[in-house]
Amino acid sequence: MILNTTVLLKKPFIKIAAILFGCAFFISCSNQAGYSLKVDIKDLPDGSKVFLKYIDASNSPITVDSTFTSNGLANFKGSQNFPAMHYLFFENANGNIPVIIENASIEVAAQKDSLNAAKLSGSDQNTWFSEFVTTSQGFSERANGIATDLQNARANGKEAFIESLREEYLELQEEAKSYEISFAAEHPGSLITVLLIERMFASKAVEELKIKELIEAITPEIKESDAGKKLMTLWEANLSTAIGSNAIDFSGPNPNGEIISLSNLKGKVTIIDFWAAWCKPCRAENPNVVAVYNQYHDKGLEIISISLDKKKEDWIAAIAADQMDWHHISSLAYFSDPIAKQYNINAIPATFILDENGTIVAKDLRGPALGAQIAKMLP
Repeated sequence: MILNTTVLLKKPFIKIAAILFGCAFFISCSNQAGYSLKVDIKDLPDGSKVFLKYIDASNSPITVDSTFTSNGLANFKGSQNFPAMHYLFFENANGNIPVIIENASIEVAAQKDSLNAAKLSGSDQNTWFSEFVTTSQGFSERANGIATDLQNARANGKEAFIESLREEYLELQEEAKSYEISFAAEHPGSLITVLLIERMFASKAVEELKIKELIEAITPEIKESDAGKKLMTLWEANLSTAIGSNAIDFSGPNPNGEIISLSNLKGKVTIIDFWAAWCKPCRAENPNVVAVYNQYHDKGLEIISISLDKKKEDWIAAIAADQMDWHHISSLAYFSDPIAKQYNINAIPATFILDENGTIVAKDLRGPALGAQIAKMLP
């Protein structure tokens, strides 16, 4: 599966804490009237300017405040309606320190040459953040160890050991996923929970029923945060394409520039297929989809493929090369394709199977499972 990294890595200043986890950060609600942020930065020349920045909805860094160091310290004060991720930037130092600004007394301790090892304290949320990063780093270290062992095993031709290491890595992935789910369930009032759920949702690594359970447990305060509102918007959009819902109608240009729509093309069974020429998993699955189409088209199966390509020539060439002899639409807009947005597509391949009434009866079936579902609907 290919994820929309524009979505997942939208905030460029967030450091990746582990291979299996995107660094995520916490928010909490406090009764304190405002916030105070004390920054203890070692080895930075006195008088160095320190910037407190926020990444706005358009992904642009906005300077909220700035000050100068004195005796290795920098202090900020203000008020924050809802906790939000901010970043500390330092004159004469590389990198930045992410910190949650909330109405609490927050302390940051760091060395000029190792900002990524900064210590945050002063609220439960920052304590949780540190705990999460520590666990994430543990997974990352184990993953790096497996990667090193794999490299050595390949160099020495140890095939049995290679297979054992692959299994170990898969187990580590499952352990990491279980940790994410457990953390989200145990911390319904933290921003990391919101970010983890968004990650699960985008990657489709967790069943929708579990995601629904986690979302429903999120505290009202966190749902009102920017990250919470974003997640709820994504979830509400997902409900419109959930199994049992009527498929949203759409239209778009085919390779000849003619506008075609779902409502005019639906068959007894219809597959809506999101893919792209550059998507290797999509291309690997296409022969299976072609076989299913060839077997069941005469019985009433229709397929409408929406390409997330950027270049028309790549799109058309892939259709021909993979012998996809059905209906095609593309705005050549990558993940900004309007139909992809309607269907909340953040990763491909993605498929929706509709019955003759246009009701979504299954999603994201591949391999033998796709053929089995169509066979059941078109015996």
